[in-house]
Parts: sequence; structure tokens; C-alpha cells
Amino acid sequence: MRSAVAALLAILLLLPLAGAYPVPERGVVYQVMVDRFYDGNASNNGPFYDPSRSDYRLYWGGDIEGLTEKLDYIASLGVSMIWVSPLNDNINRMASGSAPYHGYWTRDYKRIEEHFGTWEDFRELVEEAEKRGICIIVDYVPNHAGPATDGEFGSLYDNGTFVTHYYEDAENATRNPYTGSVDGIYHHNGNINDWFGFQLKYANLFGLADFNQLNPWVDSYLTEGALLFADSGACGFRIDAVKHMDLGWLESFYLRLYSKGPLFIYGEYYSLSPDKTDDLYELYRYSNVSPVLNIPIRERIVRTFALFGGLDALSKELEDYYSLFTYPNKQLNFLDSHDLVRFLNAAGRKDRVERFHMALALTMTLPGIPVIYYGDESYLVSGDGKGDPYNRPMMVFNNTTEAAHIIRTLAELRKTNDALAFGDFKTLYADYNTWAFERTFGSHKIFVVMNKGSPRNLTVSLDWGDGTYRDALSGAEMRVSGGKASLELPRNSFYVFHVEGEQEEPLIGSVTPYTAQPGQKVLIGGAGFGSSGRVIIGGIEARVISWNSTEILVEVPEVKTRKAWLDVVVETGGKTSDPAKLRYYSGNDVPVLLVLNATNLTGQLWIKGSLPELAEPRPLLKSPTGYYFTVVPLPNGTAFEVELYRGLRWENLEPTGLVYHGTANGTVVLEQGPLQSTTTAPEKTCGPAALLLIALLPLLRGRRQ
Repeated sequence: MRSAVAALLAILLLLPLAGAYPVPERGVVYQVMVDRFYDGNASNNGPFYDPSRSDYRLYWGGDIEGLTEKLDYIASLGVSMIWVSPLNDNINRMASGSAPYHGYWTRDYKRIEEHFGTWEDFRELVEEAEKRGICIIVDYVPNHAGPATDGEFGSLYDNGTFVTHYYEDAENATRNPYTGSVDGIYHHNGNINDWFGFQLKYANLFGLADFNQLNPWVDSYLTEGALLFADSGACGFRIDAVKHMDLGWLESFYLRLYSKGPLFIYGEYYSLSPDKTDDLYELYRYSNVSPVLNIPIRERIVRTFALFGGLDALSKELEDYYSLFTYPNKQLNFLDSHDLVRFLNAAGRKDRVERFHMALALTMTLPGIPVIYYGDESYLVSGDGKGDPYNRPMMVFNNTTEAAHIIRTLAELRKTNDALAFGDFKTLYADYNTWAFERTFGSHKIFVVMNKGSPRNLTVSLDWGDGTYRDALSGAEMRVSGGKASLELPRNSFYVFHVEGEQEEPLIGSVTPYTAQPGQKVLIGGAGFGSSGRVIIGGIEARVISWNSTEILVEVPEVKTRKAWLDVVVETGGKTSDPAKLRYYSGNDVPVLLVLNATNLTGQLWIKGSLPELAEPRPLLKSPTGYYFTVVPLPNGTAFEVELYRGLRWENLEPTGLVYHGTANGTVVLEQGPLQSTTTAPEKTCGPAALLLIALLPLLRGRRQ
């Protein structure tokens, strides 16, 4: 009997539980620049160390041990995820007058930077954070190594073994006949001068040695480096500079990482405007693969609160912006970061602290996961300058401020009110100075009201029960009677009213990750799941690994489909949830360079094809060597066909009537015509006649109706 019990316990210990992975939307991220946080081990400070902490381009002593020592402080803010700046081994020289204290000039993706600590230190950080209900997200830099023409000249190491440097690699590089790129381990196409098209992805970003991710060794090396962090307990990754990498390679890279479990991965796509440009269109394409930082709307928020601007205009912009995401609540909101001027340095107003409180609270109540930049709670700013590197001063610890109160209160509310985590977004009233919006998820509701102008009384329609409600931040009262809410709004006020009711029917709020292939695990977050039931993905029942009333961990089944997105539903107690969405990949996907002869072809061309990976149109780049091309993750060895479209982003695409086919491997030069009847093709393929009947709608809007 004892042996049977012991065996059962052993099995249970091996089974991952839903609670072992966080539902990201229910949490708050705290971003730390490790070198500027806390010095826990003075023995690793040198070289290039400034003990006076006056030279912003040298190391200041922060390390992993210091971060571990300050976990209780971070936990006091109610956050559940810590995003740490890159920890990999960086160059050992100065470059452009700076030491690599920031972590973005990697030389060895399998070692920890000696200024920061060791792998043992990292694993201890993970273990100690887990004891406090916090998980660690690692900033990872697969776009580039260190400076190509300075410092160590792009020297690269594999766990201490020298591999190459930029100039040595250039001697062995060759021109790809299809893309026109000069490739080795790195790309050798100079620096980015034109911020679009070919140069954006195949040239050096600010002189940094740009990786050729389609090189099989590079592909494996970067994946192995990231998996070391996942195997050491990291719960996710922030991926640097996704704008400058082929989306198709990133898709296959992410799928490999997801083999470790439902990690939370998000990317940095740097775009400062939410206007409908080609650049913003690409940001939405990236968001269909993994979440992105909401950089465009951050600029609008800072301008509106730190400088000037109407809340009515801001509300409209945000509604338009969020409407185009499949999962707007999975994207990440922030106010300050290591790349941008801190709010308090940007605002010259006398009331800048009050406006900072308003903007901070807004980023924590909008759709999306909040990110708090280290020191925001203590009003950390530099008196020496504003932008990089002055937005990275040494940490000042103070968790007793009003800013800390806002962070702590709304972080705790997010854990109990799913409207903050998963709710919709609807403006109920807006003018230049006043804005009121509601977010609802089932029986949970949030009503946010702010006023940056003169004191006023506001009455607004609100479908809440009659009664008096109290604001979570200050205790201010709101009276509701007959569907009308009445409240007094002082100048620079911000109120958050909330309701939490019992959810009796299953309701899905999120899927993490929302891209996966057969056999991978996804975490479903929501409410009303009961104690057991079924999960159906694309019409196929998924294997349940763990289940509770708010979280379900399942394994993605194999689905015969040509669709990019599959419905996910939860069945429990005789009730069925509305469907959520999962972007489906066939399995055994590898990054494939698809090539099309450009003879007699002009303009912006797109392909759409017979596999889930090709179900949504993908734009082609035109090469100077006479080809169109793109990178797509495809199931290795699988035959497929595509048809060709022409058109501009944000517009309907027109079919050309041209059909091509190929078989997935490293490089595929597409052949004209459909798959022949003698070709062995999977059930997932479809003929060109069927494809030509599809009236293509805009890429993102069509799917979300």
C-alpha cells in the first residue's frame, strides 16, 4: 500500500500543474535593469566600474545576487513577474565610449555575464522568486551580437569556445542568390539607412553585428541559448528588436521554446505612432505570433498627461488601436522604460507628479498587462539628463509613496477582478479633460473615471445596480441610481470602481501562448470552469493536464485543417463557453525561405496557401537579384501550394490567378502551377480553384468580426 501511494505521489510530482505557470493577464510585470538595481556582490564589479556612479556608461555594480536580496521589496508592490535586462555574457571591452552594462552586446549566449553572476545565481533567483509568487522573464537578444566595428568586433563564443568575429566571418560570407544578402553567421550588408524593406531585416541595427538566423548553426545556437534559461526556470522571454528579424524565423523559434511549456513571450517592436502605416501593420502581424509592447500608445499617453492633449482624442485612438488585436489584453502597457525618457523628466508642469499618478494608473487599467519600470514607485529620475543613458539611474528604494500605493492596489485588484485582466473596453464619456470607460468580463466590472481639468460633477449612464460604490485607490464614493452614475471629480483625479460577482457559466479570458503546435501545452485562463470538463480545440477534444475553476492546462491535439486560427471552447456542467482563438501550426515546423522568380512580376505581392502556416496572406520582399522572397515556418518535407495576390497593406488584396507549389525544406524555389495529382500531399492542401473563391478581406479586421 505504501509503495502504491509513493508511486502515485511520484507521478503527481512529475505532472505539471496549471498553477506552475502564471496567467500573465492577472499579473503585473516589474522591469529591472540589473546593473542599476542593487549590488549584492562587490567582488564582481570590475572592470569598467564606476564606484561614484556618476559615469552613466560604466558598470555601477548591480547584479543577480542584489536582485535576489531585494525580492521582498519587489513583492511588496504586488507584482508577479520580473523582467530582467539581458544576462548573457557581454563584450569585455568598451565600445562607442560605453561599457555593456545594459546587456545588449552579447558575445556568448550560453554563459552569464560575469558582472551579473553565474547560472547558479540565476537559478537561486528563480527559486527565491517562486517562493514569493513571482516568476522571472529574461530579456533575450537574438537579432544581433555586439558592435561589428568596435569593441570586440562582433566576436562570438559558444560556451567559452571562440566561433568567429565580424571581419573573419565576412571573409567566408557569400551572397544569397535569392535574397541578395551577403551571409555568413552574420549578415554583411552594412548598417540600416533605409528603415523599411530589405535593410530593416538584413542590415546592422546601429552598427551591431546582425545575425543570419537562417544559417543552421545560428538557428540552433540562439535556440539552445534561450532554452538554457527556460530549463533554469524562466517563465518567459522579452525578445529584443523583433522588428529587425524575419517573422517566419521568430515563429519557428518561439515554437521550439514553447516545447518547454506555456511560456509568456513578448516582443519589442519599436514604433512610436498608432497611425495606420505599413510599420504599424507589421506590428499587428507580429502580435499574431506573440504579444508586443504597446510602444505606440505609450507616446500618446505621455503627451496627453505630461504635455497637452484631449482625453477624448486619446480614448478614440486607443479604441481604434486595441480593436485590431486578436488578444488586446495580452499586449503590454508601460509608462517608462530603458529606451525612452521617463515621464517625470518629460513633464515640465508644476503638477507633473499628479499627472504621473494619473498616467501610471491608466497604464494599469487599460487592456493589456502593465509593466512598471524600476523606480517608478519611488519617482526615480536623473538630474544629469533625460534620455538614454540618463533614464537608467541607480535605484532608489521607497515603497511608501502614492505611486507605490497605486501600483500595489491595482496589482492586487487585478488578481481578483477579471475585468482588469480580460475585460473589454468601452468609453462611456469623454471630453478634453474628462474620460470615463468601462471594462467587463462576465460578472466582473471595472469603471474608470479621470479628470485632468477643473473640478466638476459628472453624471454618466452606467448599467450597474443601484447603490454606493467606493474607489479602490482613495475610497471616493460614486452613487448609482436608475442606470445613472454621479460623482464629484477634483482636478487631476483618477478613480477605479469595481464589482466582482460569481461567474456561473464558463468564460475564457486568455490562452497562453496563443500560438502552438500539436503536443504543446497551453494555459487557458478565465472563470466559471468548475472542477472538471472538456476542452475542444478545432473540433477535437484536448487532453486535460490540470483543471480548476479559473485555469486549465491542456495539450494541443493534432487537427486536420487549413485554417490559421482554431476555436477553443470549454465545456463544463452542461454549459459551453464562447470560443477563444488559438493560432495553429502543423508541427515539425522549420524556417523556410520561399522564393519566387520575379520575371514579369511587379508591385507589392503576397502569398496565401494550403497549410495553416500560409492561411493568412504573407507579404513578399523584392530582391535586387530578381526574386521575391519571404521566410515562413512550414512542416518539414510537406508539399504545399500557394496563390499570389497583389495589393497594399490595410487594403483588400487582389488575386493574380497565379498558383505555385513546392515542398518545405531550407530553401524552396516555388514552381508555377498547382500540385500535380501524382504529388503526395497531406489532407490539409486545397486546390487553387477553392482558394480563388475566397474574397480576401483585410488581414486583421476580417478575422475579428
